[in-house]
Amino acid sequence: MKIIKLDATDSTNSYLKRLLTKDKLDDLTAVVSKHQTRGKGRNNNIWKNEASLNLAFSIYKKFNKLDVKYKFMLNVISSVSVFQLLKENNLNKLSIKWPNDIMTGKGKISGILIENSVKGKFINHSVIGVGINVNQKKFKDLANATSLFIETGLKFSLDSLANRLADIFSKNFLRFEKNEEDLLKFYNNQLYLKNIDSNFIGLYNKKFSGKIICVNKKGDLKIRKTNKEEVSYSENTIKFTF
Repeated sequence: MKIIKLDATDSTNSYLKRLLTKDKLDDLTAVVSKHQTRGKGRNNNIWKNEASLNLAFSIYKKFNKLDVKYKFMLNVISSVSVFQLLKENNLNKLSIKWPNDIMTGKGKISGILIENSVKGKFINHSVIGVGINVNQKKFKDLANATSLFIETGLKFSLDSLANRLADIFSKNFLRFEKNEEDLLKFYNNQLYLKNIDSNFIGLYNKKFSGKIICVNKKGDLKIRKTNKEEVSYSENTIKFTF
């Protein structure tokens, strides 16, 4: 396993993808940077972070005919890996917010961006980006953001976290090959707001209430509405409200 360590880059995902255009990379090559000038989040969002205080990490994974219809399992592997890393560092009230944000209580501590190379019906490889708020003390204009320092009062080594995260990813990819249902079960057991009365906004901005039941391997979120009707939602068709 190779880890490339940088002082700064535009984004660790972009750096890895540029490497892929020039060279053949070893499976599970990772990149970690002290600072990202254009860190990326899901849905074209920008991940804002202070230099040298947070973990910007990306890992390359090569596949042999991973069916694209099960691409959500990459969210499962990634979320579970980050969850396990944070759990090892004594974070409390951790949960996984569908599809792949990591929460501690109501605060977001980590986000994940997965970019896949697809040919036909199969994923050839993925670049998985992870942002973890580590030693930052304040977050301007991000009311629900938190960090390892805020939650524990302790400072953490970014290098140590990166090395351990790469190791956990490696183990969970092996776990995926042997028993993907076990990973999905773990993911579902940690779901944010599972079995709790919650409010949502669906299609056409229609508000409704219900309880999250589970997520299937295709990534559909199943909710039991207050009228007992069970409905499944795909990503970007529903929002959480508070």
